[in-house]
Amino acid sequence: MYDGTFNVLGLMSGTSLDGMDAALVQFSFTPELSYKLIDYQTFEYPKALKNLVLKSFDFPEKLDEADRKFADWTTSCVLKIKESVPHTIDLIASHGQTIFHQPQAKKTVQVGCRRDIAKNSLIPLVTNFRVQDVLLGGQGAPLVPFGDVALFGGYEAALNLGGFANASLGSPQLKDGVERALDICPVNIVMNELAQDLGADFDKDGAWARSGKVNQWVLEELNSLAFYERTTTASLGYEWVRSEVMPLIDYLPQKDALATVVEHAVQQIHAVLGRRSTLVTGGGSHNVFLIERLRMEGMELELPSIELIDAKEAIIFALLGHHRFWGLNNVLGETTGSGISHSSGCIYMP
Repeated sequence: MYDGTFNVLGLMSGTSLDGMDAALVQFSFTPELSYKLIDYQTFEYPKALKNLVLKSFDFPEKLDEADRKFADWTTSCVLKIKESVPHTIDLIASHGQTIFHQPQAKKTVQVGCRRDIAKNSLIPLVTNFRVQDVLLGGQGAPLVPFGDVALFGGYEAALNLGGFANASLGSPQLKDGVERALDICPVNIVMNELAQDLGADFDKDGAWARSGKVNQWVLEELNSLAFYERTTTASLGYEWVRSEVMPLIDYLPQKDALATVVEHAVQQIHAVLGRRSTLVTGGGSHNVFLIERLRMEGMELELPSIELIDAKEAIIFALLGHHRFWGLNNVLGETTGSGISHSSGCIYMP
């Protein structure tokens, strides 16, 4: 292990395709692990790259091009940060962009997890965090609960409202260990697509959802999807949204669809978390209407600073990269379903 501090740049691009979050995090052992966020930036998804990534969901022949171009964009983000901050970057931890996630078939594909990033930035890289757990029989997800325990353990639950809502639940507190971790339901991955049909990247403050009317039949159909029986550990992917969710809402007016998806998310999140004290982060935390509806159900929600709301997943991936680089476990096997806690991720030197 190192003496002093070790700076890791965590990079996260989620399923909602709304940009790259970059958190430069300083770690130290004094004697326990501690962290300090020393820089946070977000980078807008280049339109051409976003279209290419979307095409690769349907046309596997586009995967190689998407892989190379996402890695090139990642490198450009790293170099911009390297030039703009007065700090060394000892390690890059990059999640890449998920394209396919089918753990039951032992298949998960994240583009942009290439050694080129280390070579072109001259900084060591840890990437491709999910594959090992999938090969061990797990879901390769959720990975965030490891960081929820290590860094944010003062709550009974941690809820991330990203492309999907996912949560870590502890008993009595996360610092005592994760009791359960799971993907709950789709959030921004559906709502952003509906907002784009209305001419915006997202539904600001949930205003369109607030003005829409919930379709009770569609809501019941969404709540009846087999995934919500939760008889096994399972994680969600874009393929499931396209095959199971979108056909139910495609014929609705967009504002009514947004209202219905928000209500669906509220009911599923409340069913899982109840009235636990919950730390809420992720882009969906900015959806005022969604947060209001969750609180109307009696949920005890704590929203931290705007910076932490946006940066938390990138901070946690910095932690995962830090632990992988130093040979420490960074996956909780009991939460992913593999049953084996392990150190996961590919290491590339410049």
